[in-house]
Amino acid sequence: MGERADLLRSSEAAFVSGIAVHSVNRAIDDHVLPKGFFEVEGGRRLTPGACVMIAFYHGTAEDFTAPLRKHILARFEDRLRFVEFSHYHTLAQENWKLVEHYWSVDLAPFIERTVCSYERLREAEAVVSRDEEVMGGAEVLHGTRVLVHDVAAAVSSGETLDRIRDAYPSLTDRQIELASIYAIAHPQRGRPRMTLLPIGTERIDRKVVPRKTAG
Repeated sequence: MGERADLLRSSEAAFVSGIAVHSVNRAIDDHVLPKGFFEVEGGRRLTPGACVMIAFYHGTAEDFTAPLRKHILARFEDRLRFVEFSHYHTLAQENWKLVEHYWSVDLAPFIERTVCSYERLREAEAVVSRDEEVMGGAEVLHGTRVLVHDVAAAVSSGETLDRIRDAYPSLTDRQIELASIYAIAHPQRGRPRMTLLPIGTERIDRKVVPRKTAG
């Protein structure tokens, strides 16, 4: 595959496709995706066209058998190989219907859905910043000292929007939503998820000092 700037990591492709990360990886391992739609060296990366393929493959699992789904994707392979989501308006004007014998399928809804998710992801990425002088270079919402993954953890743990707003009064509802989207597509490693503390309390990191034993 030639150098492309729009390749997506597995977690990003999972969000755009609307499925779990392990399903994205299985699409590669089980040869659902043809060669040229992904890279594996240096970390798995997928093309926008691969996201459309995966969204269709999983979205029609109850309607078509696996061999038929692969057959359908093979018919669209050449057209999807160099799809760019930035050219959606052009894509939307094209005919994405396939008719064979007694059945037909339209890929347009899957393209529209993945493009919409892709745009939401890019919007979320745009509101996140890193600066070594702000929270040690951790990912924060732009213009604040609020850690993105802390906000997302509060959302995923079931905290109400009102409570999150009380804990982070500088944030808008849209920022809270985008923080959650960003964290899904860019999961944090090596750090447990946290829930909000009662309003007005402060989190303190305590060091555990081992006790000396007699002897």
